[in-house]
Amino acid sequence: MTSPACRLEEHYRSILKDRMQDMPFVNKALEVAAVGFRDFDAHSLGVLISPWFMNLVLLPGTDEWSALEQGSVIGMALPGENIDFNVCHDRDIGTYLTAVLFRTVADFPDQSAAISVAEEVLDRLFTETQKTATTGSPRMSRRELFTRLGAE
Repeated sequence: MTSPACRLEEHYRSILKDRMQDMPFVNKALEVAAVGFRDFDAHSLGVLISPWFMNLVLLPGTDEWSALEQGSVIGMALPGENIDFNVCHDRDIGTYLTAVLFRTVADFPDQSAAISVAEEVLDRLFTETQKTATTGSPRMSRRELFTRLGAE
C-alpha cells in the first residue's frame, strides 16, 4: 500500500508533467518532493516541494474535513504555532489541508536548498514549542519563523 505522502508526490508529479512543465515560473532546478511527513494527531504533516511552490501539508487520517468547502480556511493548532490551512478536495488524494510557505520557489538554487528549508520549517514548528514550554518565553509568530529562516 502506497503512503499518503507518496500518493501526494505522484499526484503533483503528474500535474507537473501534464500541465506545468512549460510554465515560465517553474524552477527547473527543483523536483516534486514530500519532505518530513510525520504523524500528527490522526493525520500526517509535512512539506510539499514543487517546482512552483512550497506548502505545509496536512494529509487526512480521517474524513473529518471532507464536508468542508473547497478553499475554506481552518485553523489548526500545531505544536509551535497556530496555522491557517486551506481545504483542498482532490479525487486522487481526498481532502487535505495546505498552508503556503513560499508562493514562488524561483530563488531556490537547487533541490538540496529547498529540502533544507523544508526540514528547518518542520524542525522549528516542532521544537520551538518545547523551548517555549520550558522557558516560558512567548511563542514565535509565523512571520517571525519564516523571517528567521530567510535571514540564516
